[in-house]
Amino acid sequence: KSVKRDRNGKVLDGKGDLTSKTPEEGAGRVAPNRKWFGNTHVVQQSKLMKFREEMQKSSGDPYTVLLKRKQVPMGLLNDVTGREEQGTKLGLLANETFEDTFSRRRWRKRPKIASEGIGELAERARETSGRFERELEDAEVDPYAEFKDADREKVFDKGQSKRIWGELHKVLDSSDVILQVIDARDPMGTRCQWLERFVKRECPHKHIVLVLNKVDLVPVSVSAKWLRILSKQFPTVAFHSSITNSYGKGTLINLLRQFAKLHSERKSISCGLVGYPNVGKSSVINTLRGKKVVNVAPVPGETKVWQYITLFRHVFLVDCPGVVHESGANSDADSVLKGVVRVESLGDHAAAYIPAVLERVKEEHLTRTYGISKWKDVDDFLEQLAQKSGKLLRQAEPDVNAVARRVLLDFQRGKLPWFIPPAQTEEDADAGNGDEVSNESDADDASNIAVVPKKQTLKGLKTAPEETENGAESNLVSWEEALEGE
Repeated sequence: KSVKRDRNGKVLDGKGDLTSKTPEEGAGRVAPNRKWFGNTHVVQQSKLMKFREEMQKSSGDPYTVLLKRKQVPMGLLNDVTGREEQGTKLGLLANETFEDTFSRRRWRKRPKIASEGIGELAERARETSGRFERELEDAEVDPYAEFKDADREKVFDKGQSKRIWGELHKVLDSSDVILQVIDARDPMGTRCQWLERFVKRECPHKHIVLVLNKVDLVPVSVSAKWLRILSKQFPTVAFHSSITNSYGKGTLINLLRQFAKLHSERKSISCGLVGYPNVGKSSVINTLRGKKVVNVAPVPGETKVWQYITLFRHVFLVDCPGVVHESGANSDADSVLKGVVRVESLGDHAAAYIPAVLERVKEEHLTRTYGISKWKDVDDFLEQLAQKSGKLLRQAEPDVNAVARRVLLDFQRGKLPWFIPPAQTEEDADAGNGDEVSNESDADDASNIAVVPKKQTLKGLKTAPEETENGAESNLVSWEEALEGE
């Protein structure tokens, strides 16, 4: 009801009760139905055990995706056998089943005591301690692994700053799919396994895909072997970054579309590209877009901050600066050869890393590239190269440091052919000609566990010998020809 107020809003008449005293129509009690007070999701113990067994079988398959993870009690679906020794609740279910504990014919087991007396307990403790010491001796742990050189140059700590790691965690938090770009010449050296373990532990709902970039710099057989090895852990795609003549572009786009279809309840998905510096993350983005959308350079550190790029309507790409985790235990020479450190920042110490280059590059490739046939040692090689290229100082003294920087640049940019071959295993020998790569065709499986089609033959690869004629020449054809048979 209305009340009278003055110009200042003060009530002049009445107490200002604006509520109605008329009873509201339709008000009543809640119906005494069990569905309003019971559990919303109920599952039988047998079905839960069956689903747990299926989860254990598919947990090691990188091509199986669990859908609707929030609706599944993941705390009850963890591995039973791996936790029995730790004495967890799931281990209790293996010792005392649900029927033996809660059914009509239930019966309780006597408590299992590991030791009957204090003497036996002390003996078990001594055996455990001795076993632990023997394991430490067999592991051959380096006691100085956690120490660093105090006089180490700051330039070798690139990619490890707090700002760079802050950018990485921004990308990880905002991404649904993580594309880890690795160099095909050294896949294990440019792969951050700490990051993979972190994502599996902290973000198990996120997908990890390995992008084997720069496959045009290695022989086809080497790329196929690395694909077989890496595909056992994560979906792996062979890729060659090029706006005009790329390889693997259609395969990677189909894979991202499939992830968007698997998570159809989301309006869009974000795909973050992470990896070592100078492995080609920004080049992969430009290749997928078909034009230059982010800055690229053949030197590390070009990307400073994370940035969003629209691939198409429901898929976005997130570029990230290159990061280096200290657990990789990279030496100074490894940091230079992997492209983490810029060559111009080495100053007058560039010649100190040439021995590592001569160890990785074969002599015939150096002879074909620089025209030098024989040399005694590293100094002789640099002096001959300086004389041949005209890099001289006063009194015709060879400029060793200048030619050393040139050799390091040629090594980083792919002018000098080199690669680390994969370890030969029995499974690779049995595979024969089955050089295969993951298939990313769209999936229509509406079940809770979706199986991604596993493999796709390398139809677009040219059959080339183990070593190419000019090293840096591409061994691959365009991705359109590679996918024409699908």
